[in-house]
Amino acid sequence: MQTIQEQIVKIQPKGLITIPKAFRKALFEENGLARVTKLKRAIVIEPVRTLPYPVRSYTDREIEEFVQLDKDETKILKAKGLL
Repeated sequence: MQTIQEQIVKIQPKGLITIPKAFRKALFEENGLARVTKLKRAIVIEPVRTLPYPVRSYTDREIEEFVQLDKDETKILKAKGLL
């Protein structure tokens, strides 16, 4: 069962808020990034993990090509009795 923890914080000028220390220690890295999402009448702040190396993004076309290649290879391997 998940326990809901909450604290009331003051909204400072320019919209700044301080995330309570216990929450920061449990969830966030110092100088880390956070994703802020508006969800109906609530704001969700969650930690974002970054990777120390570059990650490539694929286009929809490239993904379709990968899927088709996988299907073709699966047919070949099944025909050879390897799958």
